Amino acid sequence: MHTLVGFPPEGWEAEMLASHAPGGLWAKWRAYRRARRELKRRCCDPALRPDVVHVHVAADWSWRRKARLIELVRHHQRPVVVHLHSGQFDAWLDRGGVRRQKHVRSRLEANRVCGVVLSSAWQKRLEPMVGPLEVVHNPLPRLVSASTEERDRHHLLLLGRDDPVKGHAFAVKLAETLRSSFPDLRLTMTGVDSSPHGWVDARGWISEEAKAALLAQATVLLVPSAFEGQPVVALEALASGLPVCVSDRVVGLPDVVAKAAFNDLEAWVEAVTSLLKAPPSAAVLMDSVVPFSVDEIQRGWKTLYESL
Repeated sequence: MHTLVGFPPEGWEAEMLASHAPGGLWAKWRAYRRARRELKRRCCDPALRPDVVHVHVAADWSWRRKARLIELVRHHQRPVVVHLHSGQFDAWLDRGGVRRQKHVRSRLEANRVCGVVLSSAWQKRLEPMVGPLEVVHNPLPRLVSASTEERDRHHLLLLGRDDPVKGHAFAVKLAETLRSSFPDLRLTMTGVDSSPHGWVDARGWISEEAKAALLAQATVLLVPSAFEGQPVVALEALASGLPVCVSDRVVGLPDVVAKAAFNDLEAWVEAVTSLLKAPPSAAVLMDSVVPFSVDEIQRGWKTLYESL
C-alpha cells in the first residue's frame, strides 16, 4: 500500500486513509470510525471528493468493515476499486457458503465498482464465486536492487511476522534436518527474537536496511506459509538475485520460484537441497520480476482508474 501511495499513476495523486490499528477491539473500532468519518467528509465536499476510492480488503472482519465503506462511497456516487489481498479469501468464501458468495458478488458487480486480485491464479480461483475480476500485481519497491556481493554458502532466510501461519517452527525443523547434509547451514528469521539453537539467528523486528543486507547475503529465502496473497518479500528476494522456495499454498509468483508441499518436510528438504547445490542464475531471477516493477504496475492502475 505504501508503494502504491508513494508512486501513483502518472497524472494522479494518492493519499492513505487507515481504517485499521494494532491493539484490541476498541482500538480497531476507533480507527474504523475515524476513517469512516473522514471518508464521508471528503465524499460530501466537492473540493475534497476523490475521483476513485481504492479499498484494500482481506477476509472476515476486514471485509465486514470495508463493505460498509464501499457502500458509503457508492452512496456518494464515487467509483470504487475493491482490491482483494487475503491469501485465504477463497477459504473464507467457502466457509460462508452460497449466501456469503452472493453478498460479496453483489458488492463487486455494482455499478462503477471493480474487483481486483493480485494474480491470474487468484482470478481463476475467485471468479466462479464472485464474478469478473481484474488482475494487478503487487508492486516491487523501487529501492530493491541486485546484490553485488558474494553470498553466504548455506544460509536460509525467513522474513515474516511472528504468526503460526508464517511457518517459523517448520523452518527450524527444515534447517535442522538439512544440517545433516550441510553441517555449516544456518537460519536467520525475523518476527521471533529468541531460539535455543546456536545456528538460528532470531532477529525480531528489523529495518529496511537490515532486510536488504540479509537479501544480499542469504542463499535461499523460505516462505513456508499456510497462506499468502502475493508475498512482496518473495518478489524482493528475486529482484535481489536470491532463490526462493515457497509453500504450494502460495500462488501468484513467477515460475522460477521453487515450490514444496505445505508442511511436507521431505519435499522441502529435496527442494531446498536442489537450490543449495544448483541455484538459478541471478539474471534469471531478476528478469522474472520485471512485470512487477513499479512502472508496470503504475500503467496498469492508470488504465483501470481511467476506465471507471
